Amino acid sequence: MTALPAIELYSIGAELLMGQIQDTNTYWMARQIARIGGYVRRIAVLDDRIDDIVGALSDAVSRRTRIVITTGGLGPTDDDLTVDAVARLMGVGIVAHEPIVEAFMQRRGIARRGDLRPGLIKMASVPEGARAHPNPVGAAPGVEAQLGDTTVFNLPGPPREMEALFAQSVEGAIASLYGGSRVSLRVAVNLPESELGPILHRVMRDHPDTYLKAYVALRQQIGNGPRLPVDIVARAEDEPAAGALLNAALAAFQKLVADKGQDVVVLAESE
Repeated sequence: MTALPAIELYSIGAELLMGQIQDTNTYWMARQIARIGGYVRRIAVLDDRIDDIVGALSDAVSRRTRIVITTGGLGPTDDDLTVDAVARLMGVGIVAHEPIVEAFMQRRGIARRGDLRPGLIKMASVPEGARAHPNPVGAAPGVEAQLGDTTVFNLPGPPREMEALFAQSVEGAIASLYGGSRVSLRVAVNLPESELGPILHRVMRDHPDTYLKAYVALRQQIGNGPRLPVDIVARAEDEPAAGALLNAALAAFQKLVADKGQDVVVLAESE
């Protein structure tokens, strides 16, 4: 496919690395990004260590990643270091975002700023020059910062809050970055992976802006034998063009599979 702007996803938290909590955030975001035509290049889980976070984000910037999304590390405790890491990379200080502070006070019925707990002030703080996105279902706001050509979105770790902020503040930015339309189809074939691989590469070579991926782990019994699911994805300037490209890729795929003495079963349109 034509080179696309890249997105990288990072979940931050020692509890994820110790297996105490499962990282569902990156899985959920990857699905949403694929649905709107985005390209996720890298997913990783990071410890609550500022050097690790700074290093990962710095590397993402050096790779000219267009959008980086982190989840976690925005809470009130000393090991919540995401904002500190971004501020260090930007070379700026950290400041309380006063509208967020005021919202905290109103929500909790606190009249004097001095009565606000330090942890809440910490959650309302952002790197100087960064943008705060109010959290519609929780406390810690999302943070948006610019590091060269890379836009960094920091979202809270709790899935409900992450999903709300992603829909409110991140999804539109991703959609505007890519434009165009993406359509996909899942099919299945009764071929070994060694024979299927060259077919996938040939279809992608002959039909630019398509992507074909086989899922060995999802092999299932369908009809006359165990079949391998294959996703066929096409991207174009609008939905009719993307649909036409998908149909052309599917036809080419079917012919190459037929040359091997097998057929293609259409399973379902992908999300």
